[in-house]
Amino acid sequence: MPKRTIFYENNDDTTLGGRVSHAREASGLTIQEVISRLGVRKETYMAWEADRSEPRANKLVALAGILNVSPTYLLSGLGRAGPQPQKHQQVIDGLRAEIEQLDQTLKAANKMLSRIKIQSKKIK
Repeated sequence: MPKRTIFYENNDDTTLGGRVSHAREASGLTIQEVISRLGVRKETYMAWEADRSEPRANKLVALAGILNVSPTYLLSGLGRAGPQPQKHQQVIDGLRAEIEQLDQTLKAANKMLSRIKIQSKKIK
């Protein structure tokens, strides 16, 4: 775990709401899944992630359990933070999908080009 200082560069999780949002994304849960498990209204939960309000102690503990982090992490950023989101892997997977799609398009274009060449030879 990185040592936390006043110069900590990741501003995404410097507030309770930021840590809640970060932990939810890292756990792979949607907002709907979290609110269903927690039993709160969407507006209430969204206010927590936006730092417009804070959960009561019992909801904070339950939320930490759902997100697989410690309540201390949600409150202060220290403690068990859970898995980090695999943003790099998501980017890589997206690029692989695009490459595969381009490869299929190129193969189709080559087939069409071959057919055109054959047809042009027949015409001559």
